[in-house]
Amino acid sequence: NMYFPTGRTEERGRGRAIFAGGAASPYKDIQVVDISSGGIAQDFGDTANTANTNGSASSSTRMLITMGYIAPASTNVIEFITIANIASSTDFGDLTVARRRTQSLSNSTRAVHVGGSGASPTPYFNTMDFNTIASLGNAADFGDTLVATVTHGGSVASSTRGVYSAGLVSGSYVNTIEFITIATSGNGQNFGDLNGGAIGYHFRGSICDSTRGLFAGGYDPTATVQNKIDFVTIATTGNATDFGDLTAARRSGGGTSNSIHSIFAGGYLPGVTNIIDRVVIQSTGNAADFGDLLVKTHENSGSSDSHGGLS
Repeated sequence: NMYFPTGRTEERGRGRAIFAGGAASPYKDIQVVDISSGGIAQDFGDTANTANTNGSASSSTRMLITMGYIAPASTNVIEFITIANIASSTDFGDLTVARRRTQSLSNSTRAVHVGGSGASPTPYFNTMDFNTIASLGNAADFGDTLVATVTHGGSVASSTRGVYSAGLVSGSYVNTIEFITIATSGNGQNFGDLNGGAIGYHFRGSICDSTRGLFAGGYDPTATVQNKIDFVTIATTGNATDFGDLTAARRSGGGTSNSIHSIFAGGYLPGVTNIIDRVVIQSTGNAADFGDLLVKTHENSGSSDSHGGLS
């Protein structure tokens, strides 16, 4: 059993959400929420490095955090936490290429880190690399995204397939969605298009159950902040479908899920927020207020011990 912030216990793998880092002070904060009950997030610990624009992926026991940006540059550092233990993160290994805003996804054994951004002369990447979550060490090459570059998108997964929105391709917003088979290596393949049009800066995390994945919020090419939520059926290919709306339009928050609910935490309105929304994944409709982060943040990332890739 494991302790939840609400004071009750549940079997491990039943709904602990972790949100790491972000571009708001303090940049080292890790926060924990019980997906089934909500309320105010609690302090989990700190990242070892002061960093932001993180990515996250997890098994039912361990969460990996790609650290993103450690001033004054993007970093290749990966840290990890044991989800059942309230404690700060420690070093795991390195990405193959230093970058921030990876669209990380995972099943129970493997984490894949998709795309990301850096600084000139290589501001965006098509790189994908992977780690075996249970083993400390550096990432290895997985393949390349199908489109030229991928950054500022979102990602979801089943136990076999990862799906990600391309976000920005060579600096321009697109509606492209791609997929990979997690257990193999290789390049991304075309999945379909977002329903909401060309959007980047989606909520980042495993926002999915074993069959359905959600892409939420973001910016469109006119720099309008979005409240849209789209969904895809992960095992198929095809265009996304409208799901509903967030309680407030925002971009660049962290998200994750258990087998029933997805939650969306933080983001930028403009202005940094502590809002947490929740939806029932297998329904459609607008999100409802679920609670608040302990610390306002955006450009954070999320994962859990029970997202769709772990089913």
